[in-house]
Amino acid sequence: MNNIGMLYGFELKKILKNRLTIVMLIIMVFFILIEAVAPGMANAAGEDPESLDGRVIDDALLGELEAKLVENGGAWNGDAGKYNGIARWKRDILGSNEKIAAEYTAEELYQAREEDILSMMKEDRLSDGEIAWWKNRMEGQTPFTYYDYNGALILSQGLVGVLLCIMLLSALCLSTVFTVEHRQRTDQLVLSCKNGRGRTYFVKIAAGLSVVTLCCVLATGLLALLTAILYGLDGFNAVVQLEIPMSPFAFTMGQFIAVQAVVMITAGILFAAFAMAVSELLKNSLAVMGIMVGLFIFGQLEIIPPKYLLLLKLRAMLPSNQVSVWSLMEYHLFNFGGHYCTGYLVSPITYLALSAALIAVGGWVYNRFQVTGR
Repeated sequence: MNNIGMLYGFELKKILKNRLTIVMLIIMVFFILIEAVAPGMANAAGEDPESLDGRVIDDALLGELEAKLVENGGAWNGDAGKYNGIARWKRDILGSNEKIAAEYTAEELYQAREEDILSMMKEDRLSDGEIAWWKNRMEGQTPFTYYDYNGALILSQGLVGVLLCIMLLSALCLSTVFTVEHRQRTDQLVLSCKNGRGRTYFVKIAAGLSVVTLCCVLATGLLALLTAILYGLDGFNAVVQLEIPMSPFAFTMGQFIAVQAVVMITAGILFAAFAMAVSELLKNSLAVMGIMVGLFIFGQLEIIPPKYLLLLKLRAMLPSNQVSVWSLMEYHLFNFGGHYCTGYLVSPITYLALSAALIAVGGWVYNRFQVTGR
């Protein structure tokens, strides 16, 4: 028990050799392959658009789009050739396919976008201070420059699936790290060892955290590699407003993907800490799985009324929501003594703080556990 490195290696092997872990890793790799390859197969039959990279979305570019629509009969039918990306962007601002063919100047579109953003902020009951903070951040964002960002978008959307796999890996494979000792009745033997109530707990926690963190990094790396091979490295300098026009964030797609990666890794640490610590508290791995899956499903439901701002902010901080590209339309801010912060800054810190608290509580329970009734 004095050789912590040997014990750490043993716990790593025990997790990695678990059949559930092997199955989940295979499923994760298969899922990543689908996430990377399927979008390309879906677009294979379509027209290969000529690049508009580097073109400012101005009156000239919008005029070219409108001319193309005239060729198509005056309406957008989803086939505007190389202008499809511009057509979708215009549709998302105006809210209707029918309005795409209408003549709008670039200034009118940018103005309509800003008015809609401010209107949605008021609907979300943001304070005057929050709205002023966002106005300051949105200054100078327009006009936007168009880049083909398909590869970056596929990577960004794929990270949501990776997060789901990490959650399932934690729920299925790490929730048994401690409960297996109680189920197999080896807990008495472990706890009676020299360091059974101290170092053993933290070695097990460290092994679980290592597996999840490594899986996060490798899964993200594999998805990024496949995306780069299949779609190239272009588009990471495109602004996120090309995909989510109503976003006030001053991010490029590359910057947003970096934020997603940080959120996902810290969320993975939280998943692992929750699965191991709560399973030791409840002595039941199935209950932990149910709680984690239930929270994931709850995060996808739109059931909280706008007047419950705190609940809305907490729901938005759930990892599944923070990693989604739709989080770019999350306007609520956190106020710390007059200083506003977005969820992208608060969430990773909160995940790590909750992880530390869960590990501490789990350690307290583990070290005071008494084997009785046998």
